[in-house]
Amino acid sequence: MTNRADGMAFDPTALFAPLGFDAFFREHWERKPLHLSRGDAHYYDGVLTNTDLESIISSADLRYPAIQLARNGSYLPAEAYTKNIKHGSESFNGVPDVRQIQSEYRDGATVVLPALQRTWPPLHQLCAALEEEFSHPVHANAYLTPGDSPGFTPHYDTHEILVLQIAGTKRWRAFPPPRPLPHRSQPFMPVGYVLPPPLLELELNPGDLLYLPRGYVHAAHTSHEHSAHVTVGITVYTWIDLIAELANFGKEIPALRAALPPGFARREELKTTLRQNLSQCLDQLRDTSLGERLVEGFLQKLRAARPPPQEAFNADVRVIGLQTRLKTPDAGSYRISIDQRGIVMEFAGKKFVLPEKIRVTIDEMCRKQSFRPAELSGPLDNEGKLTLARYLHDERFLTLAN
Repeated sequence: MTNRADGMAFDPTALFAPLGFDAFFREHWERKPLHLSRGDAHYYDGVLTNTDLESIISSADLRYPAIQLARNGSYLPAEAYTKNIKHGSESFNGVPDVRQIQSEYRDGATVVLPALQRTWPPLHQLCAALEEEFSHPVHANAYLTPGDSPGFTPHYDTHEILVLQIAGTKRWRAFPPPRPLPHRSQPFMPVGYVLPPPLLELELNPGDLLYLPRGYVHAAHTSHEHSAHVTVGITVYTWIDLIAELANFGKEIPALRAALPPGFARREELKTTLRQNLSQCLDQLRDTSLGERLVEGFLQKLRAARPPPQEAFNADVRVIGLQTRLKTPDAGSYRISIDQRGIVMEFAGKKFVLPEKIRVTIDEMCRKQSFRPAELSGPLDNEGKLTLARYLHDERFLTLAN
């Protein structure tokens, strides 16, 4: 797959030009749609072009589910447009059948490239910059739809969407949200839904941007020419997500770990006791110090969940030994906790579990920040220390200190 040079990265501040981030957050974010007409067909050339999309699809480097086809609101089964290729005793599975994809496309199917920011550097850079600005996870899907064809059936998304029209035109209709600002656990349910009159109807041209807050029902249809667009999705953390952390922090309060009164499910008079005690529990959760720890713990969890920057393969490496000096990441970029499974480490968008018996060793690593495997204490022998250090280095939790 062709990779765009870093020098052609798209400036994220241009995304909302001439409005700007501040005006967007103040006037539109979670409030109302926004349409910016640019009159510049090459506005997004630094992000993605129609030629780029054709090249990505034609190269057949993608594997399902990184390439998908949809028609009439439903996704086609992968076997309808992918194949398995034998190579000696091995098999490459889910390889796109470009000829079949072209045939399905001619018959009205939309080509979808989900999470394209994973493999297309300019989109990765744009999503990373937006994530820095929004503090919410950002992804990007590309859509290629033939002329005179509908896209997906009317629906709403549970994430904020920014539509970047890359090539061709597409006519969009947006309808009032049946459920304002739905949580990601509240997807669109088409059963019984009747489309009201549209709030807006517009045609997106190359270089245009459309923002729709989550919950706004929308549908799109191409004109006589095909359409290529990128949907940037922002999956928001909500106050509900922050409040949900109360349950974890509440476990630190002995009174909240006490059992509910015996017979509480059948004795009517205990309902009053439950309500009164619940109010007292909430009062304890409002304690200032607990609130500060809750917010900091939540922020640390989100920082640990952020994916790392894209990395290039490096052939110039050396094998980790007992005397190799290693270092842990900055304290605020990871999270370590204990549950029934063992030591839970969250870092760079990954989560892995280690045996609780090596907690002393992990704590020492994090406390020292820089160390040699041979210096570590705990139950592990030298071979175990080396295995642990190499594993954490492979996971990018540990890096070479020199």
